[in-house]
Amino acid sequence: MLESYGHDVTRFTRMNDSMSGAGALANAKKTIWNHGIADEIRDVVKSRQIDVVHFHNTFPAMSPAAIKSAHDAGAATVLTLHNSRILCPKAVCFRDGQPCTACVSKSFATPAIRHACFHENRLASGVVAVKNWLHRSRKTYQRSLNLAIAPTEFVKKRYEDSGHPMPPIIVKPHFVESDLPLGEGDGGYALFVGRLSEEKGLKVLLDAWDRLTQPIPLKIIGDGPLQHLLDVPRENVEYLGRLDQEAVYRTMADAAILILPSHCAESFGRVVVEAFACGTPVVCANQGGQAELVHPGVGALFESGNAGELASVVDRFVENAEETIAMRDAARSEFVSKYTAEINHAQLLDIYHQALILRGRTDVSRLTDPDLRVDPKHAGTPSHSGSSTRDSQHANLPLNQSSTFANDNAPESEQSHDTESMRGHDELGRRASSGSPLG
Repeated sequence: MLESYGHDVTRFTRMNDSMSGAGALANAKKTIWNHGIADEIRDVVKSRQIDVVHFHNTFPAMSPAAIKSAHDAGAATVLTLHNSRILCPKAVCFRDGQPCTACVSKSFATPAIRHACFHENRLASGVVAVKNWLHRSRKTYQRSLNLAIAPTEFVKKRYEDSGHPMPPIIVKPHFVESDLPLGEGDGGYALFVGRLSEEKGLKVLLDAWDRLTQPIPLKIIGDGPLQHLLDVPRENVEYLGRLDQEAVYRTMADAAILILPSHCAESFGRVVVEAFACGTPVVCANQGGQAELVHPGVGALFESGNAGELASVVDRFVENAEETIAMRDAARSEFVSKYTAEINHAQLLDIYHQALILRGRTDVSRLTDPDLRVDPKHAGTPSHSGSSTRDSQHANLPLNQSSTFANDNAPESEQSHDTESMRGHDELGRRASSGSPLG
């Protein structure tokens, strides 16, 4: 996103599979503190005179050492809190089919080890718990970050209430591009898009559909461990499997409503914003960051996990078809007023500006001075790149007219995958530029 506004961005990306073959002990040490990555980042920040480094994910390949190294090298540092990994080894605060915050306020995540929360492995869970404990004790994030970005007030409050030493946290929602198809919702169906898993609320959704008094077809897009529930034909339920993004958006634009029944507290809920961009109202569970995005006029909330209440809400939408159609303009307006790249760019520049001031820098004019930006056609080529994958880590280095390390606005690792990188790269520095695609 930053490049499209003429900023020069340098990306620093490392894939987690780069740790394969190194041995369990070596990888455990790197997860806690990766000296090699710290040296690389220090060299890049100094050699390129990076002003701002924006991190999106440092787990596990980079480690928090990357943040401290960028800070010690003189850059202003920013971190987007895409999930709760710093507080919860599993990252999603969900265990055994229920929301779980047992470790959020603890100095040491003993419950995560006991329940083998990270990849169902007690030893691996212990490594993540030690990492979190060490950096909590050392106040790494508070001392080495100038600012953190939370996509919702929910995420900000969770971190602030946890007692974990953190820098000031600013709320800035993610964005999506404006070129999604704008539909009329004339397909006459409801839509679910997401991972077919316990925490995404698939069972609640199917239960609700069995209770409808005003039947409406339901289309389901996605795959996952609960796919077997859809192998048996169900009345008024059509399983479309996994579709490419363009097909997802077309189906979303034609849907009368989108259903987001997540049983875990999502950090954001990108699919809500995508639906709004298509003009589609949203029915959403009333917990987590996603619930902040939905309000009367653009959708409705229901009690999380309550299939009966979800069925009642859907029935009301079907009964009041004209009102549902009228919501489409409001949903699109909600997107245009809050979640576009243009709005995100302005918010991100302001955050970088604040980070530089907190870093003691006074030369902040080049963030906004068009004469100090580069033509996007001639923007610097990333020194490291990686394909879009949930197993990558990034940092952007921005702000100087030169580069940016960080990737903002990655789709939330969509919570259930236990990963932190989103559809993009974690970049590490920006020199006269600012963020990245979704941040």
